[in-house]
Amino acid sequence: MRNLYLTLLLALSLEGMAQIDTVVVQYDSTFMSIFGRRLKDKRTPVKYHLEEFGNIRNVAVYLSTLEEIISGRKIYGVRIDQRLNRNLFTDAPLSHAEYIDEDEIETFIKRLEFIQEITHTDVNSARYTEYRFYTRSGIALECYTGANRWRVLLLYELNKVETATYLNNENRLAELIDVLKNIQSEIIKRKTQP
Repeated sequence: MRNLYLTLLLALSLEGMAQIDTVVVQYDSTFMSIFGRRLKDKRTPVKYHLEEFGNIRNVAVYLSTLEEIISGRKIYGVRIDQRLNRNLFTDAPLSHAEYIDEDEIETFIKRLEFIQEITHTDVNSARYTEYRFYTRSGIALECYTGANRWRVLLLYELNKVETATYLNNENRLAELIDVLKNIQSEIIKRKTQP
């Protein structure tokens, strides 16, 4: 009898699951970029360097370099952080932030340019539409259009706490694209230098 009950319960739950047609992906702190994993790898001695390339609203954008001390191998990324996330006595960051890996930068720029185009073409639509993109580390880029307005939201983690920044200004969006393009150019330049 118990097996029949469990089988019936399983069949009913599978039937209910078959009717689900929407899956919502939530921001998840278990994501981690390649850069972040290498930075936290305690077995490999590294040198970590940050260079600020821009501030857009309250988002500080850094070119991050991680050099393995023994091999000399370097990897690059973009650190998305808060402008005020600094130690009082040094310029060292206070808390953990998120990274866009160097192989994701071009795709992230294309997504921002896509959203920039959407804000010009889809904003007058009467229908509500959402666009969502995620990086390997879980940084979310979201855009909402409709009802004669648009919003762009950048979601990222600081010290395991979800942080949101609205980029609801064409100039801010363009500035973020320019900063990321400058970082991408700098990475290419550094990789071609001996």
